[in-house]
Amino acid sequence: PPQRLLSKDKPVENVPENYYPKVSIHIPAYFEPVEMLKQTLDALSRLNYPNYECVVIINNTPDPAFWQPIQDHCRALGERFKFINAEKVQGFKAGALRIAMDRTAVDAEIIGILDADYVVDPDWLKDLVPAFADPSVGLVQAPQEHRDGDLSIMHYIMNGEYAGFFDIGMVQRNEVGAIIVHGTMCLIRRAAMDMAGGWSSDTICEDSDLGLAIQELGWTTHYTRHRYGQGLLPDTYEAFKKQRHRWAYGGLQIVKKHWRHFLPGKSRLTPDQKREYGLGWLNWLGAESLGVVVALLNLVWVPIVAFADIAIPDKILTLPIIGAFVVSLAHFLSMYRARVAIKPGQMLGAMIAAMSVQWTVSRAVAQGLITEHIAFARTSKGGLSRMSIEFQAFWEAVIGALLLIGAGVLVASNSFKQITEIYIFAGVLVLQSLPFLAAVAIAILELSRINSFQFWRDSAIRTAELIGLRPVALPTPAGTAQPVPSEVRRETN
Repeated sequence: PPQRLLSKDKPVENVPENYYPKVSIHIPAYFEPVEMLKQTLDALSRLNYPNYECVVIINNTPDPAFWQPIQDHCRALGERFKFINAEKVQGFKAGALRIAMDRTAVDAEIIGILDADYVVDPDWLKDLVPAFADPSVGLVQAPQEHRDGDLSIMHYIMNGEYAGFFDIGMVQRNEVGAIIVHGTMCLIRRAAMDMAGGWSSDTICEDSDLGLAIQELGWTTHYTRHRYGQGLLPDTYEAFKKQRHRWAYGGLQIVKKHWRHFLPGKSRLTPDQKREYGLGWLNWLGAESLGVVVALLNLVWVPIVAFADIAIPDKILTLPIIGAFVVSLAHFLSMYRARVAIKPGQMLGAMIAAMSVQWTVSRAVAQGLITEHIAFARTSKGGLSRMSIEFQAFWEAVIGALLLIGAGVLVASNSFKQITEIYIFAGVLVLQSLPFLAAVAIAILELSRINSFQFWRDSAIRTAELIGLRPVALPTPAGTAQPVPSEVRRETN
């Protein structure tokens, strides 16, 4: 079992009496739904902690319908809540957070970072701030959680996919102090942030960049698996993919920026920390990209094998792919069953959601290899964005279809030759098509009525009425879509 997790059931030891260092909680916001952000601020006003402030930094949002109600709400909540409306902010989210630091109370020792959609537990600070009584602790991270996973089947499986990272990967990394900082629900010692250089805009994953910089300086980091806050999932599959693209592109930027710190004597990272980061980057960025490259190369081999009677190099084209698929599937299922408290159906959906972004991640890696920077893409949440009229898995559909056609061509051309290796190769192409077809399936599901859980609730009620049964009261999820004061034309901060 994990040894280093902070637990709500096991308070931090050796904490001085009346240890309440001042916490400054920063909430950057860009064209956020007003009622959603009000919920976030209301939750912060209920914190069971005596010494904190909240700095709301609305940036590059000139429409007063988005910022005026928040300014009024901050005034109503009292002097703890500072409001900043900053226009023409440079440096994306990091630029906004730098402005928030300039308005932070001089006696604040800890900086909390919260996304605009997160409703926090009243005990968030009370339970986690005591970890900073140890002067070596620079950062404490709580997991992300989402309160709208019951809106649709798509949201349900996305929620399961996120849970795997926070209950498996982050727990494992925490054992050697190599957690990935993910922006929201994060507490950072101000001195550690200052030593690391503060918020940098040279990557689009400023949170993970700063977290690694703090670890490179030798600060201790902690993680808790307890959910101290709940946010919102991406509105659409397009937003889900854009978020994953940003994470992958930003991850590669961090690799390019920090690789020298992994050389001997260049930082205070331990060998275990270096191993976790290295394997994490290889398993995610490398494996996803390699999977796409091999699938495309195998497509090139199809006409050669089918019509040129050239022997298949099975040690390259088939056996490693089958082995990797079996191992990956077994690892995914075993770890989810052991670590993630979700139902089997959601676990299967999480696997489909995870596979569906293979093409997205590989594109981000390829883009990161040939470019230095792209614009920060805000993840649309809270019902603000409309679903795009474009099909969100076009290239995945093309590649997936070509792989299936290739498998069919191999089987048809082998009907007389009956060469076993060719049938195996055809099966491999089918396996390689699964991540692409997973994206197609989710994109189609999103456009269908059956995606909505409300459709199934209404269908159950109508069915009950038709057969003469009294309708059963079914749970109805809380609506998260907020009124949109005016059209939002941009999604980049």
